[in-house]
Amino acid sequence: MKTLIMIISILGFVNLSSCTQKTDVSKLLDNSETRSEIFEAIASDHDYMMSFMESMQSNEHAMQMMQGNRMMMGNMMKGSGMHMMMKDSMMMHDMMGNMMTNKKMMGNMMQMMNDEGMMSNECMQAIMKTMNGKGMNGM
Repeated sequence: MKTLIMIISILGFVNLSSCTQKTDVSKLLDNSETRSEIFEAIASDHDYMMSFMESMQSNEHAMQMMQGNRMMMGNMMKGSGMHMMMKDSMMMHDMMGNMMTNKKMMGNMMQMMNDEGMMSNECMQAIMKTMNGKGMNGM
């Protein structure tokens, strides 16, 4: 009788411990409704969004996609976005550092500033001339 109780207890314990399920992230993200809910949860929560942005900044593919997205870069330049970035010295330092090492990003930023009327053609030409003199040609 003791043996039977012991066997049933062990089987019950094994059965209960096997109920833990590992979440398959790919399957969750395949469902567009679930994916939208996840995106909304991240975008709506300050801590989640900060963590997501840090993750994106450390991912080369994500950075290339952001740099190539003229609409997003333009939206950051409009309204209070650029003003907010300038007030955040760490963010401004990071952005300037990225631009100094990425000629294409620097060129895109200057072109957007010119297109938005934030920089005159003469100013843009003067900066390009200075940068070419410092070996940063090719933008």
